Amino acid sequence: MTVFKKKIMSQNLLNRSFLKLLDFTPGEIEYLLSLSAELKKAKKTGAPLDYCDLGFAGQDNPGKFDWRLLGKSALLALLMAGFVYLLVWACQRLFLLDFRIIWPYFRPFSLARLGQFFVYIPFFALFFVLNNSKILAQMRTPAASRPGFKEFVTCWWKNAVCMAGGIFLICLVEYIPFFLGLGPGADLLFSPLFGGPFMSILLVFLPQILSLSLLCTYIHRRTGHVFVSGLTAGILSCWIIAGSSAML
Repeated sequence: MTVFKKKIMSQNLLNRSFLKLLDFTPGEIEYLLSLSAELKKAKKTGAPLDYCDLGFAGQDNPGKFDWRLLGKSALLALLMAGFVYLLVWACQRLFLLDFRIIWPYFRPFSLARLGQFFVYIPFFALFFVLNNSKILAQMRTPAASRPGFKEFVTCWWKNAVCMAGGIFLICLVEYIPFFLGLGPGADLLFSPLFGGPFMSILLVFLPQILSLSLLCTYIHRRTGHVFVSGLTAGILSCWIIAGSSAML
């Protein structure tokens, strides 16, 4: 009996709305993530899945979600992002440099944008941790555990396809008809509501996602778990959106 199966009788999820995250305790969320992954792996291979397979623990304690590792990873992610923030602030103050891809990529926060960052960051962090658990941990290849630049590139391009492949295909659908003189692809297939600026920002998102996939691949190969890579990607993405692009 695996560690997950032992928890089944202690979890009562009757009459819960699966659309409301606030209806669940952290322990119940942890249980659902673990159980869904275990059932999927058991269906394919018949082998049980542990927290190390999910990227939520180290190999020294694979049967338990490592909250201490999460805390240490959050601190490391904050320190790395904070160092980048200081560099951006110094470059803007000293050299008047504006880091941008069409719109600003990174820039110092105003008070209002900092408040918006704290509103968004839980959702960005959760998304990237779960995303990296699936792509970097559960779908990892043998090359992920081998050193060397060739193995790194092998891991990265597969991760990049998973993270940015959908956006790339949508860009092709949108811009191939456009450059052929037929008009934007979204307008032709659907309606003008789907075209315009909504499709233009895909060309901005694509290099951002590719950059994050490169960063996440490198960090995951160095750490062996998904916390540092997921939290760092979440912080940087939230900084781009809240600090440079969107305002309430």
